[in-house]
Amino acid sequence: MRRRNILARSLGSLARKYRAFQEAWILPWFCGGCISAIPLWTFDIFVLIAKLTSTCVMAIIRVIIPPIKKNLCGETILITGAGSGIGRELALQLAELGATIICWDKDERRNNALVEEIRKKDGDCYGYTLDVTMRDQVSALATHMRRHLADVTMVISNAGALNYAPICQLRPDAVVKLINVNLLSHIWIIQAFLPSMIERRQGHIIAINSSLGLMPCADMTSYCAAKFGLRGLMDSLSEELRLDTWTKNITTTSVYLGTVSTGLYPTPSHRFVSYYSEISAEKAARTIIEGIRKNKKCICIPTFLKLLLDLHNLLPYRVRIIFTDFFNFGSRGWFCFC
Repeated sequence: MRRRNILARSLGSLARKYRAFQEAWILPWFCGGCISAIPLWTFDIFVLIAKLTSTCVMAIIRVIIPPIKKNLCGETILITGAGSGIGRELALQLAELGATIICWDKDERRNNALVEEIRKKDGDCYGYTLDVTMRDQVSALATHMRRHLADVTMVISNAGALNYAPICQLRPDAVVKLINVNLLSHIWIIQAFLPSMIERRQGHIIAINSSLGLMPCADMTSYCAAKFGLRGLMDSLSEELRLDTWTKNITTTSVYLGTVSTGLYPTPSHRFVSYYSEISAEKAARTIIEGIRKNKKCICIPTFLKLLLDLHNLLPYRVRIIFTDFFNFGSRGWFCFC
């Protein structure tokens, strides 16, 4: 890893020096207008070809030689919404891998029960009760943990809420609460823990999203808005970290969940429910941890979800909604002609 970073920095430094040499010595020899851009275009196209070639080679190598899974033993992992569902399963399974688990949840009883269960299995676990939508609470507790416990090396922002109703029937307070939980709380968590990761030049931020952050759904406008916003947040954060050499080793992962049997989502009713209905929280957590250990940028559950959505988005709008109505046979959309 160190050798790769030294090589990348050396190449980047060499490219910047060559660009400065171009601007100072080569460009003045050319006339104005389009001709003056020839040296820059030549160099940029060379860099483009070199990047594409190296990326293809690395992709082939990774297929032949799978990446080594990183060891989570000794990591200090914060999980929000840890009291139930996927958050609970993630905490249990990560503790078995030797990580120190910090559980945040607004339900004190469930959170304490999880902490006790992990400790009974000789796991290292701490629990805190707070509302992640309250920025002051998040910031104060993050500072307290850093001073008295340990630096958090990995954050799994899992807290979420769901409601569904036509947009005109949504109560304003319910919309505000849903946006706060599903979007703003992720921002407060990142702002609280990213600075310490930047100081160490290492860390991992995981956001648990939904398949509705990739595709729209009727009667769930506020939920889709929050999840689409979370997708944009993580994509922008990933780009921000990538462009800064100091933060390139801070990894981001977005997890897009289909229907998981946590009690949060309604029972599936699509046409192919006999082939795929929903998966258990335990299995979903296992898939997420597998992806985290491989530093994946995107994890979809089920795994074929992203491929289907990519193909779906390539289609024209009218063709797309026809296939959507066919998939959701029994909904009112099947009787609507586009």
